[in-house]
Amino acid sequence: MCAALPQVVGANLNPAARAIFDWILASDLVQGDPLPVEQELAEQFTMARGTVREAIRELRALGIVEVRRDLGTYVGAASIDAIRPSLVFRSLKSPTGGDSCRDLAGMRELVEVRALLECSLVAEVTGTLSPQTGQRLMELASRMDGTSSHAEDDRSFHQLLYSGVSNALATELIDVFWDAFHCAQDRIPSTPAVSATSQQHLLIAQCVMGDDPNASRQAMWHHFDDIRSRLALAHRAAR
Repeated sequence: MCAALPQVVGANLNPAARAIFDWILASDLVQGDPLPVEQELAEQFTMARGTVREAIRELRALGIVEVRRDLGTYVGAASIDAIRPSLVFRSLKSPTGGDSCRDLAGMRELVEVRALLECSLVAEVTGTLSPQTGQRLMELASRMDGTSSHAEDDRSFHQLLYSGVSNALATELIDVFWDAFHCAQDRIPSTPAVSATSQQHLLIAQCVMGDDPNASRQAMWHHFDDIRSRLALAHRAAR
């Protein structure tokens, strides 16, 4: 049976939502399990039905519960989609120290976190991909030539690269980067080095089809050099 986690989420939920959250944990309920109806919850926690309704609304916004029309309330999947807007907002608006939000300090942090995460995952998938997946990666990398589909091809490349990874949280976090990057595009200085971007991704594709995880890590790490340079320009321009 799971114990309550007072130091983890206590400050983030109102008391009613917190009580229901703790009960879900303590009851070992899992995704898809039904919750008691509103009246039963009100009686169980000695709350007004309106208070229960507000608590369920809060937990629903976080993905902790799911309300199915005419069917009831169930334990939710709690995917990262529930906090995706907050993570994107933080990457664009969170200053570091005395820095201005305009220098995209939060974005720089997100890029480094993503780089560390991808360098680990790319080593994990090295030597495990099918020839068909490798060919598709090469095709996507070759298409990163400055066309209107450049961003979509880049995103598809990384999604395909980790499509076999069992850690869903890791791949969801990587996808958050794209939402933040898309929102910040008009604030990040552009670069003419599109051919270099294509070559970097071709190198990654070649490395993961080999058997040297360290080579894959190095290729992935340096593939972030361009965005690091662009964010450094934004930092200098904001000073």
